Amino acid sequence: MKRIVCLIVLLCSASLAVAQSRKATCNLIFIGNSITEGVLHADKSKTAPPVVAAEMVGKILSRDIIFRNCGRSGATTVDFLPSEQRDFVRVEKAIREIQEISYEPIVFSIMLGTNDSANFGPKGSPVSNEDYERNLMTMIERIRELCPHALFVLQRPIWYSPNTHNNSQYLVAGQKRMVGYTDVLIDIASKNADIYFGDNEAFDYFRAKHHKFMFAEDGKAGTFYLHPNEAGAKKLARFWAEAIAQSIKSANKKTR
Repeated sequence: MKRIVCLIVLLCSASLAVAQSRKATCNLIFIGNSITEGVLHADKSKTAPPVVAAEMVGKILSRDIIFRNCGRSGATTVDFLPSEQRDFVRVEKAIREIQEISYEPIVFSIMLGTNDSANFGPKGSPVSNEDYERNLMTMIERIRELCPHALFVLQRPIWYSPNTHNNSQYLVAGQKRMVGYTDVLIDIASKNADIYFGDNEAFDYFRAKHHKFMFAEDGKAGTFYLHPNEAGAKKLARFWAEAIAQSIKSANKKTR
């Protein structure tokens, strides 16, 4: 009988330990384009911004991290519309994978807008402010249905040079269009309790230090700067991580 009791105690202790380990996790899903994906990196599985940012968030909050990188090169907010059955499918897969191993809410870090701002090339571009907001909210509303306690952090798209022109054309008009998206992000966050405006500093940082922290790429309008290199990805990750951690802390204060 004593052995049976001891076995039950051990099983209960193990179950409690598992439950506590689940509660200690911070779940992150990163949504974005080539910058989030980590294109041009020698090994993006190790150096893409989400990889580094997730580790930093864990250290800041002293929690274990579960994360997924749903960034895809060339993606726009149109590509992430659930009805398109394209990039949002990957988000749904990431949600299912995390929910199978953790009961904690999922935090979505979203940085979209670079490709939306192009004059032509990416799907749906150029995207107006009104459609940009509508597309983001359509995606967020569907995520809310899948994750009722989700938290969203909208990261401002970072700077790219005004002569950016690869297979898609951005140039000065595109850059101005992307800058205009910032007010949209701020407005969305102001109207929704579960949405936070995240990083607003990386744009100026990369504008000032693009020669050091961004790849020099050959384009149709000369050498342009669009993608952070490995060192730049670490810098961007720091901006994202601090914004994510602060948003989580702010959300926790609301629920107390």
